Amino acid sequence: MTTQHSKNNTLLIGKETTFGTAVSPTKDIGLIQNFSPDDKRGITKVYTTGSREIQDIALGKLDLSFDMDIFMQHGRILEYLFGSVSHVQSGTSSDWTHTFDIATEPPSFTIEDSFNSSTDSVFIYSGAKLSQGTISIDVDGLLSFKASGNSKSSDVSGTSASASVTSTIKPLHFKNWTLLTGTAGSETSPGKLQKCDLTINNDNEVISASGTFDAQEIISKNLEMTVDFDIMFENTTEYQRFIGGTTPTSSPTPFSLVIDANNGVALGSGRLQFYIQLDGVSYEEVGTPVSVGNMVIQSFKASAKALG
Repeated sequence: MTTQHSKNNTLLIGKETTFGTAVSPTKDIGLIQNFSPDDKRGITKVYTTGSREIQDIALGKLDLSFDMDIFMQHGRILEYLFGSVSHVQSGTSSDWTHTFDIATEPPSFTIEDSFNSSTDSVFIYSGAKLSQGTISIDVDGLLSFKASGNSKSSDVSGTSASASVTSTIKPLHFKNWTLLTGTAGSETSPGKLQKCDLTINNDNEVISASGTFDAQEIISKNLEMTVDFDIMFENTTEYQRFIGGTTPTSSPTPFSLVIDANNGVALGSGRLQFYIQLDGVSYEEVGTPVSVGNMVIQSFKASAKALG
């Protein structure tokens, strides 16, 4: 038998109608850099007096989790992070606007993680939900997405791996990435951006029940949206947003924060864009470390109340 390699791997997803009821995964999610399932089964080692040996190993519930790391070519995976999406074609052009919004409960999906070789190996994970996702960009880097989640069940009865699907859409680059802060509608650049991470945390809880060994529900609890970014330190403008003026106040005014990554092409002519506005933003932490011989880079951590 042939040892499997990443070149043989296929990773596809499909949106479920009913949680945990597998569908045919036919959609790609971007340029896969890493997919790491972590499948565990709880065990209880049973001992007794009169012996130092295990008398029984009781097998418990399944705990199926995963991590993924991709370069984003489109936003398909974001529906499963935020919860809902609408699609509007831009006039008569071939460009579409996909608007994501926060739902009470994000949908579940089925994952096919398969290997196509002399003998195929097919892992089907049903009832998958994203617990947390981070959209990131670094200097001279590509727009990337890292996420973690959980699944209800797994199935390896399939013997035929699906063909790999790879989009030809180019991932967005740092050169077209902008971060803006300020009053909604008139935000401005805080300075020379070095890196930015936007994290959406659904705080999922896996619900089990007696009489079963797999998850019965995966519930998204309180939503948290945080942004971490670094800029070259030039002035105290952003620090004043942190303390509420030139001197500290008890209630600094919340502000708007915009993240915009695009390919620089006009709408209707093949524009690719990731755009998000966060409202009710407040800084939690600001750092301005200085070390001998180095430029000063200021770091910020902020939380947002809502999408704009």
